[in-house]
Amino acid sequence: MAQLAQFPSLAAPVERQSRMSTFLWWLMLLFSASVVAYAVTYFIATPGNPHFARYILPLRLHIAGGMGALLAGPWQFSQKLRARALNLHRWLGRFYLLEVALGSIAGFAMAMVSMEGLPTHFGFGILAVLWFFTGLQAYRMVRQGNIEAHRRWMIRNFALTLAAVTLRVHLPFLLAVLHWPFPRAYITVSWLCWIPNLLVAEWMVRRRMRRLVQTMS
Repeated sequence: MAQLAQFPSLAAPVERQSRMSTFLWWLMLLFSASVVAYAVTYFIATPGNPHFARYILPLRLHIAGGMGALLAGPWQFSQKLRARALNLHRWLGRFYLLEVALGSIAGFAMAMVSMEGLPTHFGFGILAVLWFFTGLQAYRMVRQGNIEAHRRWMIRNFALTLAAVTLRVHLPFLLAVLHWPFPRAYITVSWLCWIPNLLVAEWMVRRRMRRLVQTMS
């Protein structure tokens, strides 16, 4: 930063980018915590929806995995935490990936019995498979010592974790604002909750790779 201070034209964009990153990180943490607070209700009482009540065990396992991943995930992207407490970062990472494994496996089971039939079976089922696969890849890369590839896979994985957030944004919008019938909205959201997330994550990964190439050249 001392070097950048000598070049105001370079320092200003870097400072703005840093502020934006901080804002987005806190926003991500706030939305994640909000969804976790809502999800706690599924452990306090049996859901009123008879479909969810029928599959309460896999549902609660899926929710428990999602809650842990949402709470731990944002901290994996905290540069300050990684720099000051690397060991804590690693243990949180292990906890996060275990929660992803639990949430994705139980989520796949729930996808196979999801309401509205094959469209949601495939929508939520593919999400569960990709959530597990990207977490497995992140784990494999860090075990191999390929930290940069590990970070790329973690970006993809947490984008899928955030499907729990985007689902709860899109579904009320489709129902309350657009006044779609529930079957149509639920089928749509089974894909809409994660595909845009993954596209944004891939854009971030490719931008990161371009920056690394520019830095090395």
